[in-house]
Amino acid sequence: MRTPGRRRRRDARNAHPAPDVDEARWIEVEGLHKIYRPRRSEPTHALSGIGFTVRRGEFISVVGPSGCGKTTMLKILAGLIPGSEGAVRVAGREVAGPPPEVGMVFQAATLLPWRTVLENVMVPVEVRKLDARVYRERAGKLLAMVGLDGFEGKYRS
Repeated sequence: MRTPGRRRRRDARNAHPAPDVDEARWIEVEGLHKIYRPRRSEPTHALSGIGFTVRRGEFISVVGPSGCGKTTMLKILAGLIPGSEGAVRVAGREVAGPPPEVGMVFQAATLLPWRTVLENVMVPVEVRKLDARVYRERAGKLLAMVGLDGFEGKYRS
């Protein structure tokens, strides 16, 4: 049982998909709605009735005009904000916070200028209190994949 006000620590057990996850429905969104309800103005309906599935390993793009809800939807998928209605599942589990299988790159630069490239890549490892030795090699491979090998010790400019 969870104690109110205490966050549950994620561990390696939470990093694996649910045992009965369907690879053809790695991400599932059903009837997703998001309504922002500011205190001093009318509610804004950012999303209405969104539904789709994404297969594991599939690459998709979300395209639309400014203000149509793309970022709102991605924040809900990443577990950063809740939807108002509907269901969102990643790896067979309902999204109720940031799932370990999901990462998000924001539109604005979010690098910490006092940290090196590698130290910035390692932030999620530190936040989740994982063994840095295990993930440092993977971080190097990811940097190489995007053409940043050799820049691990550099600072952003």
